[in-house]
Amino acid sequence: MIYYSEEILGAGDIVHLEQGYSFKLIDTSKSSGDILVKVYYKDEEIDIGDSFGDKDKPFEYMVTIKETDKNEEEKEMDYVVLRITPTDFNDKKDKIYVEVKIEQFLDPEQGDDDFLMLDTSKSVKVGETLSLEEGYTLDASDMEEDSVILELSKDGRSLKKEELEIGDIFSYSKNEEGTPRTIFIARASKFFESSTSSTVILKDVTQRPDLEEDKVEDVSEDISENVYGTESNDTEPFMSIPDSIDSNKEDLSSSATEGIQDLSSASHNDENSSGADHVNTDSFMPILFIVIIAIGIVIFKFS
Repeated sequence: MIYYSEEILGAGDIVHLEQGYSFKLIDTSKSSGDILVKVYYKDEEIDIGDSFGDKDKPFEYMVTIKETDKNEEEKEMDYVVLRITPTDFNDKKDKIYVEVKIEQFLDPEQGDDDFLMLDTSKSVKVGETLSLEEGYTLDASDMEEDSVILELSKDGRSLKKEELEIGDIFSYSKNEEGTPRTIFIARASKFFESSTSSTVILKDVTQRPDLEEDKVEDVSEDISENVYGTESNDTEPFMSIPDSIDSNKEDLSSSATEGIQDLSSASHNDENSSGADHVNTDSFMPILFIVIIAIGIVIFKFS
């Protein structure tokens, strides 16, 4: 099993599945309990003849594959790809809605190997954590005689928590561009209790890679490369100098230095000229000389 969901549908509703499959609910009959569906592969209708189903005999779409046995004899094998089971009918606003269980199984002709684990068995003890792939974990709690609570988490963050009975299916999916992608699916097969522990036995355990998480990581890496470069270096600047500027660094530095020197020289000359306007020592020298001579003559006469 690679997909499971429970839906409430009305005539005309379309459900997209995995591996390119989809189906359309054509009509329902509450009196007979029948549903009529059409199945599509990559939006092309598949000719399957009568496509009715009811609660006791669900609608099933199968593919037939020729295989060779150990005696090298060719045999035809039927594989169920899609099973749709109506479980209840409801009248709402002059329209009949039907509750359906949708089960999809791996189409062996697809060659789909995009799985981290496929159709395996696992067990999880109550009070302990089952480690899955890509940081996902599964916990079991509150086990009773006929039920248990399973909780799926990613890196410690709870994603889904549900109470299950034996035979129930636990499924977690994401929508990617309008198409569901089942990340984890498992069927509660058996409850086992001993004097010291309680354990849930799971079957049909399947896990796919989480492509959405991969996209987030890719975007993060792209941003990191654009800002810091391809290699991590704490001493790298946030912005690099273009080659055209870098090649002329020395010229720019020299020009800037000369400009500063010219400015300093001009400033120094301005200071000197400003000081000369207030104190001109050259104009005082003759007067000072005459004053000294006059004082000397007066002193000579009185002596």
